[in-house]
This record gives sequence, C-alpha cells and structure tokens, in this order.
Amino acid sequence: MLKIFTLDKILIFLLIALISSCSQENVKETSQNTETKQASTPHKSLTKAQRKIYRDGITALYNNDYPKAKKIFDEFIRNRPEMAGAYSNLALLHFKKNEYAESLKLVNKAIELNPEQAQAYNLRGQIYIINGNINKAKDDYLKAVKIKPAYKNAQYNLALLYDIYLQEIELAIKHYEIYMKLIKKPDDATKEWIQHLKGTLKNA
Repeated sequence: MLKIFTLDKILIFLLIALISSCSQENVKETSQNTETKQASTPHKSLTKAQRKIYRDGITALYNNDYPKAKKIFDEFIRNRPEMAGAYSNLALLHFKKNEYAESLKLVNKAIELNPEQAQAYNLRGQIYIINGNINKAKDDYLKAVKIKPAYKNAQYNLALLYDIYLQEIELAIKHYEIYMKLIKKPDDATKEWIQHLKGTLKNA
C-alpha cells in the first residue's frame, strides 16, 4: 500500500530549510550556492540572539506550541518584514491548525519576498491540493523541484499528484524513483508501489 507523507515529516524538512534561510539573511545576489534569495533591499544578518529566538520559534512550532511560535514569528515580521522565512513558518502554523485561507495568504507573501524558496512552493502546493486546485498544486511542486531537485518531499508529493490525481503513471514513477534515490532509509512500501505501477503499464 502506498504511503502518504505525514505532516510531521513535511514539517521536519521544511523547518530545516527555513532555519537555513534565516541564517543566510545577508545573501549576495551573485552567489549560486544559496538555497534562498532574500528581498532585494540590503539588510544585516541576524544576530546570534535573534537566531536563537528564531530556533525557539521553530521548536515551539514543531511541538505544537502555537501561541509561543506565533508570538515569535509575528515579532520577526514586525521587526524584519523582509524576512520570508518568518512568513513561511507562520503559514505552516496555520496549515497545521487547518486554517488554510490564512496559510495561503502568508505563504503567498513568503513567495513574493523570496521566489526561490522551494519549501514555500511545496507548502502552497499542499494547500492547493486541499482546495482542489490540482493543476496549481502541480505547478508549485514543479517549481519546488526545479529550484531544489534534491528536495525529496516535493519529489514525493509530485509523484503522488501524478499518480493519484492526474493518472500520469510514467511521470509518477519518474518522481517516485527520484525520491527513492534521495532518501537514506529504505522505503519498502514505495518500492513495492513503484513495481505495482510498472506492472500496470505493462498490462495496459
């Protein structure tokens, strides 16, 4: 049986990336190795104390301490409105609370500030799936894997979309196999599902 990524797994990967982008606030436009592109207005890097507070917000979000997480990221947005990661984290908070309209509003702002943030596209793709906007979800997952080909969550979500919603089995297999190459631990369920899908193509 095909497994579906739990929100906790999605959260882990998203938060790792967001804290990385947070610590790279002084990104140069000419760098080709940065994960994210910040707002064009120059700004100073976060201080050590600010990074600790930001991580506290991430920990609170992961532990479902929503009031604490919201307070921290709201404060970052007030003081650093150019910081896309804070908007993404708040978007994720509202997503976890099933407040999808607010989550979409915030993730749209994050993407406006940082159109190279793969994790934000992946999150928005999930919101579009919930809202029934399958083609918009596909576009966002494709953007996520274009920006970050090794982003295994987005590769899996794209495979699942092609598989379940669009019935484009060859493309589903392609992205499942990319996902399988990226993971470190065995995923026997997905491996078996890929073989099942290949069998359906042979019998078609």
